Amino acid sequence: MNDAEVRAIPESNGFRGEFKKVHRTEWEPVCQNGEPLLFDTKDQAEVAAYRALMKHLFGDGIVRDGEKASAARSQAEEAFGRVFPGKGRKPVVVERR
Repeated sequence: MNDAEVRAIPESNGFRGEFKKVHRTEWEPVCQNGEPLLFDTKDQAEVAAYRALMKHLFGDGIVRDGEKASAARSQAEEAFGRVFPGKGRKPVVVERR
């Protein structure tokens, strides 16, 4: 049965954090720039593996309706109010005085 799990594997000079994705059977190491990371303690490795698993599952955050939040859109709405209405609606015309 495929379950999302994390573990710490002892290495010669530390611990390697690994996580297993729900839809895969193999374990993946916690990496930075494609290189597996080594941690000083077992707890550090497990926490890093848990964070990597959560980042895989949820990405950079959950956004309603599956749309991706962008910084440019957030900045525009912050400056001008609600500029981008929902689907099927006309955009709001903003006049600056």
